[in-house]
Amino acid sequence: MFIRVFFVLLLSTAIVQAQQALFPTKGIQPAICVGENESVEMVFGKRNEFYYTASNDKGKTFASPVLVDSLPGLHLGVSRGPQIASGLNSTVITSIDKQGNLYASILNRKTNKWQKRLKINDVTDIAKEGFNALTSDGKNTFFVIWLDLREDKQNKIYRAFSKDGGVTWSKNKLIYRSPDSTVCECCQPSILMKDNQIFIMFRNWIDGSRDMYVTTSNDSGNTFQPAEKMGLGTWKLKACPMDGGGISVTKSGVLTSVFRRENQLFTAKRGEAEQLLASGRNASIATSDQTAFITWQDQGQIWLSQTGQEQPVSLGMGRYPKVIMLNDGEALCVWEEKETIKGMILSAGKK
Repeated sequence: MFIRVFFVLLLSTAIVQAQQALFPTKGIQPAICVGENESVEMVFGKRNEFYYTASNDKGKTFASPVLVDSLPGLHLGVSRGPQIASGLNSTVITSIDKQGNLYASILNRKTNKWQKRLKINDVTDIAKEGFNALTSDGKNTFFVIWLDLREDKQNKIYRAFSKDGGVTWSKNKLIYRSPDSTVCECCQPSILMKDNQIFIMFRNWIDGSRDMYVTTSNDSGNTFQPAEKMGLGTWKLKACPMDGGGISVTKSGVLTSVFRRENQLFTAKRGEAEQLLASGRNASIATSDQTAFITWQDQGQIWLSQTGQEQPVSLGMGRYPKVIMLNDGEALCVWEEKETIKGMILSAGKK
């Protein structure tokens, strides 16, 4: 028993030493995506400003961050903040101000310049909660969702898309309205796009329960299937959990979610019972057909669980981790710690 505990402590210490500050620029709430030629692109915020940086060596080093825009009243912090997705000819960053307006900033790769921000919502001041999620098909289509208050002042899931790399955006359209007045108003939704499929997870609010639901489109977002509850349990709550969990889809199309219920984290696939993971909150997940990486925060630390690993290990101090797959066996995790953006490459062979 002593040898086992000593080994876990030694492994945890080695991993903590491997995590590093990615650049000296201060900021919070990093969001990341995989771009062209296996590059990694990132956005993060600082007060009303948000910055862009990229890595051409799979997350080992990042370029000096550049200021993209200063948005008065930028929603930032507590899982809110700009989102990022990458396509064939452009990168798009979406952001929301406290008046409730959603904007897109577009990096044209041919000119390497950021274009003036565009407003996406076609009814003004309706995204006041500040939550949005963005994805891309890796080509020229971008798809964004957000919590929307139009018509009845109740939060619903709305969407818009761009088929020209972010230059123009579609009319806004309702994806989901809760039968019990509102979706959870304080949790970040998740979105992924795989070919013509789009997967969305959000925290619902039905009969006092704030459970996670998933809806899927098989026609590039034109129509969505009825939302399905993830897991079998429920969470009755008269408060805001401020925690939207995360989803990941493998190349073979297997969708896995991670989410919080009370102070515990669970993983679940559609139509299956949830599995207890650990205590914690603000989890993120990345999966391939061979392995899975799940990161979260608990007691001021970032924790990692991966396929074949018996116990979670600490990656270091911090909060709000985000993890993405780099290839079938490697992932990158980034997080914030006291306004420093930190990160670490994770390997399936190193547990």
